[in-house]
Amino acid sequence: MKAIGELSNFHWRALLKMAGRVATNGFIGLGIFWKAVAFFSFLALLARADLSWVVPATAVSFVVEALAAKYLLSEQVSRTRWAGAVCVCLGVALISL
Repeated sequence: MKAIGELSNFHWRALLKMAGRVATNGFIGLGIFWKAVAFFSFLALLARADLSWVVPATAVSFVVEALAAKYLLSEQVSRTRWAGAVCVCLGVALISL
């Protein structure tokens, strides 16, 4: 939102101007692209495996996000978030047995 700006006026012209800024932002298009990749990957995985295995396995994204936040974005990741990531890993490991 820092790149696009704040919407303080809800008049139709301001809304159209904001929609134009959003539509021309490259990060929005990139985000939509990767969301589509994730969705179709999920569908392909569902075609090959049981739902009871696929849904918990996709929860591993919490671990990947925590690692990316720590090492790619140099963010402070709280102990609570790391504990949650470990719980997700243990849950996925338990289901895969």
